[in-house]
Amino acid sequence: MSKIIQTILLTLIGAACFSGGIYYGIERNEHYLESVMEEYEVISNKVDAFEKVSDPKTIRLYVKELNKILDEILFLGYIVETGQIADEALTGFFETYQNKFDSVNDRILELNKEHMESVNKFNSQIAGLSADEDDLFEITEELQKRLQEQSDYISKLNVEISQSVKQLEDNVQTIKSSKYGNKIWKIKK
Repeated sequence: MSKIIQTILLTLIGAACFSGGIYYGIERNEHYLESVMEEYEVISNKVDAFEKVSDPKTIRLYVKELNKILDEILFLGYIVETGQIADEALTGFFETYQNKFDSVNDRILELNKEHMESVNKFNSQIAGLSADEDDLFEITEELQKRLQEQSDYISKLNVEISQSVKQLEDNVQTIKSSKYGNKIWKIKK
């Protein structure tokens, strides 16, 4: 009888230890899963923010606005040519800025391509989140650095264009004030 009681007690103690071990393992896995989900949310938020910045619709809008500015500059060039100003200077001016616009457009397309590659890479790396977490943060920092460099470049280009447009406006005003300019404006009115 005592062997039966001992066997029952050992079985109960074993079952209790087994249940405690399972409970401890489940709790530990829940904590690990919570930390992984928090890391996933942080990375997901960063990817969403990056997608908003480099959205193809936004890039197309920028290209469209740059083309409008170029058209306006070309129209001003036509006005200056009708005032019989040396068109060689204007041709050089437009070639210079067309090359800059082409450079900006190429850079935007290149960034968009890099963005799409990065998004694809992010999607594949999210599956292996715990192993590749450090690589994702480095890539995100590099992309942020590149975006900042591109933003600085575009800001610099905008300043140069504004200065050139101001100079062109001054030239147009000089033309208006000249003898030929007054004749043109009188004919136009």
